[in-house]
Amino acid sequence: MVRFGIIGAGGISKAFAKAAAVTEGVQVTAVAAQDLKRAEAFAREFKIPHAFGNYAQLLSDRSVDVVYIGNTTNFHYQCIKMCLSAGKHVLCEKAMVETEARAIECFELARKNNCFLMEAMWSRFLPKTKKVREWIEKGRIGRITGVQATIGNYVKKDPANRFYSKELGGGAMYDLGVYAIDMMTYFTELDITGYSAKVIRADTGVDETVSLDLDLEGVPANALITFNAAVPEDCFIYGEKGCIRVPRFHWGSDAILLDPSMKEIEHFSKPDENGMRFEIEEAVWCIENEFISSETATPEMTLMSSRIYDSILGTK
Repeated sequence: MVRFGIIGAGGISKAFAKAAAVTEGVQVTAVAAQDLKRAEAFAREFKIPHAFGNYAQLLSDRSVDVVYIGNTTNFHYQCIKMCLSAGKHVLCEKAMVETEARAIECFELARKNNCFLMEAMWSRFLPKTKKVREWIEKGRIGRITGVQATIGNYVKKDPANRFYSKELGGGAMYDLGVYAIDMMTYFTELDITGYSAKVIRADTGVDETVSLDLDLEGVPANALITFNAAVPEDCFIYGEKGCIRVPRFHWGSDAILLDPSMKEIEHFSKPDENGMRFEIEEAVWCIENEFISSETATPEMTLMSSRIYDSILGTK
């Protein structure tokens, strides 16, 4: 049994707790929030034995083997270091950290303390993601010639919410752009060899809309990432023999193979479920087999995303 503690009692942590409850070999034994009452309410809802009003108390709990960090982005860096220094394995919600320097420091600390560390890029573990990679590897669309993705929705322009607050680590790139970077590269198995971006900032200073251009080993890729409009959130992977459409590419259950005339050839579909279960299974497998990183959601995945943040957002 691998025993999880949860840092943060918001909506993403609730989704994680629900996934953990249906994952074999996993138990959530503790939750911590900066507000003890929130932690206690969370613990009651999910039948978690221990609730704490600060993170240090959770880290001193011997019933916790690994910590899921689900608070806002601005807290991730310090929480990761606290957990690793306490000898706890870590699964951290995306965006893991805001800069490449911080990412390097965290992975080095994980190695030093022989602890597992992974950014929670659950989309890489979805069944449909495996199917897309299988189609490409089997040459179903031939040589890849281009990739396009859109991801975003309209978010109320409230400077106090986490999306628009610079202090809370807000911005479209940290919240949504990370999916575009990590999934366009993972679907295609192509490395990023260049990038540029057009960034539109909100009055609060965070990036509200980003048009991101990637060079994937000579293959052009573009992603529109926004808090300012509802967009389809589809990814298209074009090839000489057809294309693949991935609806709701970062969380959905479908993938569609199309011929050159855009006629559907094959439609892969799995019932919708809480896909966080798959990233939990990966973390558990790695920990039980004494891996300090994942071969799917790799350290380089996180480092590359952080490198792009540094460059286009000026976060160095």
